[in-house]
Amino acid sequence: MVNTKKNDQVVSLPEELHKPLYVQIQEYLADMILSGKLLPDTKINSERDYSEELGVSRMTVRRALTELVNEGLLVRRHGSGTYVARPRITYEDRELVNYVDAMRAHNLSTSSQLLEFGQIAASRRLAERLQLEIGEPLYRIVVLRLANRVPVLLERGFFPCSRCHNLEEYDLEKTSLYDLLTQAYGMQLKRIDQITEAVAASETVAEQLRVEEEFPLLMLSRLMFDAVTGKPVVFSQDFLRSDYARIHTQIDL
Repeated sequence: MVNTKKNDQVVSLPEELHKPLYVQIQEYLADMILSGKLLPDTKINSERDYSEELGVSRMTVRRALTELVNEGLLVRRHGSGTYVARPRITYEDRELVNYVDAMRAHNLSTSSQLLEFGQIAASRRLAERLQLEIGEPLYRIVVLRLANRVPVLLERGFFPCSRCHNLEEYDLEKTSLYDLLTQAYGMQLKRIDQITEAVAASETVAEQLRVEEEFPLLMLSRLMFDAVTGKPVVFSQDFLRSDYARIHTQIDL
């Protein structure tokens, strides 16, 4: 077993004769990144450092790091060194309704924080969108989603209390809004209306998403409709960091 430590980066490589040494280095660092132990923008050790500490050639180290760069897990900055890349996620259209599953599908370590939960009276705008009377009670939740321990998405959802009873009984940090409706409440969703636009982070959103005010974001405004009643069951506004998210759309002509 080969061990090394520098700048709090510990390498422990098992003696797996069936795997080339560069693959062992590559897999170890990939695991450190995907588990969130090495955060985005962290500078990793140099090729020379790894070469001396592991007793391998710089060519072996370079090949391992190059593979990680090609995978998008590391990025080289000219004149500065090699850093952990930011987990930029390319979402497919259908993935936008369930971010938790999407991030896991991209092999990212996910976690969530429930920032706000309570009841409010429906404003005129929310009442119109959710087909309610003005003043009817709504559940309002705000959840922060993290990928590899980095805040990448802020979800704000508005649920009619009359259509989603006892929402406070569910663990809102461990489930997506989509799974909440389809699994916890057993709903079949008929359609989803969604609008995507570029916005600047307000003071409140910036604080919750942990970015600077006016930071460029993608805002997705979404209505989900129940197949049985035909009525909307949630209105949500999701704020995605534009430096961590891309949206892919395929159009068949």
